[in-house]
Order: sequence, then C-alpha cells, then structure tokens
Amino acid sequence: MLIYLNLIETEEDKCKFERIYLSYKQTMFYAANRILKDHHSSEDAVHQAFLRIVDHLDKINEKDCHKSRAFLVVITEHVAIDIYRKQKRENTLSFDELEIYISNNTTPEDKVIDEVSAAIASLPVNYSTILRLKFSQGYNDSEIAQILDITEDNVRQRISRAKKKLSQLLQKDGEPKWTK
Repeated sequence: MLIYLNLIETEEDKCKFERIYLSYKQTMFYAANRILKDHHSSEDAVHQAFLRIVDHLDKINEKDCHKSRAFLVVITEHVAIDIYRKQKRENTLSFDELEIYISNNTTPEDKVIDEVSAAIASLPVNYSTILRLKFSQGYNDSEIAQILDITEDNVRQRISRAKKKLSQLLQKDGEPKWTK
C-alpha cells in the first residue's frame, strides 16, 4: 500500500485512499477473479486497478457509497478484461495448467523413466545409493569408494548386484514391464 500512498500528494487523499483500499480490496479481487479465474492474475488486476484509482481519486465521493463500489468494480473488471485479452493473445499456460497438461500427456519414455525410478527406490538402500552415485550423479568407481568408505572392488560388486536386482524388478514373465 505504501507504493500507492507515495503516488498521492495530500494527506486527506492518502487517508481516503487507505479507507478505500481496506474496504474494497477483497471485493475488487473477487471481481477480477470471476473474469480471470487465476489467483495471481487477479492480484495483478487489483494492483493495476488501484494504480488507476489513484489517478481518479477525486471521482470517488464516499467510502461506503454504492456508486463508489460500482466505480471500483468497473475499473477492476476493465483491467481484468485487458489482462484476459493479453493472456489470450499470448496463449500462455499458468504453472498449474502446465503441471496438469504435463501430468496428462506422459510419453512412453516418461512411463519407463517413472517405472525405473520407482524400481530403484524400492531397492535396498546400499544398491539404490550406489546406482544413483554411478549413473545419476556421474561419479567413477574410485570416487564412490571414497564417498562410501569401501573398496573399489566392493563398489563394482555392489553395482553388479544392484543392476541384477533392478533387472529382476523390471522384468515380468521374461519381458520388461513397459513392453506389455
């Protein structure tokens, strides 16, 4: 609110704006959210509406007047419509929409990756740790040996056993699960 108050010159107008802000910010948010149906975009609309209201503060007579409320809602709706049109032109997805889109559009490769990740997670800790260090984080055998405080031969043996166990988990009736 300090940003808005810095834009206003007289102390009387600052008090008037503060009363308007505290009384109508929720109503304005609701009006914007009806149009935009997105929390963040609605907040942006309310912010822009208040910036416009600072310029037209003299047109608002009383704090609790129904005409004042209608005026503020109309400004907010116009700003929200402008934002809606801009978003429509840009044809962008919000993060929430993108997350839903991604979760609904998984590729076969994604399914394999998910299945392998789940299988690795179900391995005993010493096997899953060594596989992640080797193949996900790219450490070589000597680095893994130092990290886990074991010999390099032990690292190679654990990797071999982990691969074998992982292969067993991923196969069903002699074929990989994801080919069915």
